[in-house]
Formats: sequence, C-alpha cells, structure tokens
Amino acid sequence: MAKPSSTAAESEEERTHLHVRLTDTRSSIYDLITEYLQAAGKAPDWYWRTAGRLEGSDADNFEELLSSAFEAGAFISHDHPDDLRFDWVTEEQCEKERRSEERGEQRDDARKERSSLSHYA
Repeated sequence: MAKPSSTAAESEEERTHLHVRLTDTRSSIYDLITEYLQAAGKAPDWYWRTAGRLEGSDADNFEELLSSAFEAGAFISHDHPDDLRFDWVTEEQCEKERRSEERGEQRDDARKERSSLSHYA
C-alpha cells in the first residue's frame, strides 16, 4: 500500500504516519514473530529474554534485536499478508485513538497490539 503523496503546502496536522494492525483480534504479534524466529533458525527464547531486559547498553544485542524485528516484519507481511492492515493516520487521529484507549473504550488486546505495532513509518 502506497503512502499518500505529500505536498509542500501540507500542514503539520495533515501529515500522516503508518499504523500497522493485526486484522484478527485473536492473533498475537508475539506468535507471528516467534514463528518467524523459528523459521529463520533463531532462538525465540533468547530473543524474548533479551528484548525483556534490554536497556540499550548492549549494542550487539540491540542491533540483533532490531534486525530480527525488521526481518520478522518482512516475513509476516510476506507470509501472512491477510493478517495485517496498514492505516495512514494523522496526528489528530492518532491522538484520538490514544484518548479513547485511556478512557477504556477499547479492549486491552487492541491496546497491546497498538503498543507493539504502531508508528513504523
């Protein structure tokens, strides 16, 4: 899906960024990343333990985590294209979603999904 074209006259509020969502509310991004790690011959346990305690001080692990996450995104979009939805949203729309979540108007699963997938562009 292509990003909407931007013009010089486009104001700050009209700029968009990408939100990536799972289409199936029962799906888990963690399961899809684990599937990728297993298919790539990487150790999911190491990945998740390292991600959980990452403090930014270990450059080698940080680079490997980022690289694996990027590869996982490509894997998921290639092998599970129907499981993903790409939404270009404005800052105003994004803020409206955040406020809605804070008021508890969306399920915990949606909140977890947003925190792990949003803002990739």
